[in-house]
Amino acid sequence: MSDDVKRVESRDCPMSTCAAPAGSPCRTGKGKVAIQYHTARFRLVPQLAKVLSVPTPAVRKPGSVWTELPRAVSAGAEPVGHVRLGYARASTARQSLDAQLDSLAEAGVTRVFSEKISTAPPGAPSWRPP
Repeated sequence: MSDDVKRVESRDCPMSTCAAPAGSPCRTGKGKVAIQYHTARFRLVPQLAKVLSVPTPAVRKPGSVWTELPRAVSAGAEPVGHVRLGYARASTARQSLDAQLDSLAEAGVTRVFSEKISTAPPGAPSWRPP
């Protein structure tokens, strides 16, 4: 396999109609192996940013039914440029952020923005339906 193919397949395909994981070729909307990698995917690789196309190699069997290939073993590093952000908000003094923060941590979010504010002025009675 060429170095270009290895570089392209080192990243997930960002096309929502494809979403091929790292280590697998791109796929068509009809579930077949694509003849070439999607432009959005190979442009994630700086060395290939100006290339017009990267063909899928014959060993990936373009035109055959797409199946996910085994993922390459990585050194356990997160993909460069990907960050999981979260936002938690409590709008009254009585509400707690704890449940939201726990859910975000469970989802693997590492950077959380949170705020605890009230839309009512301080000392104002809380509104209750009639």
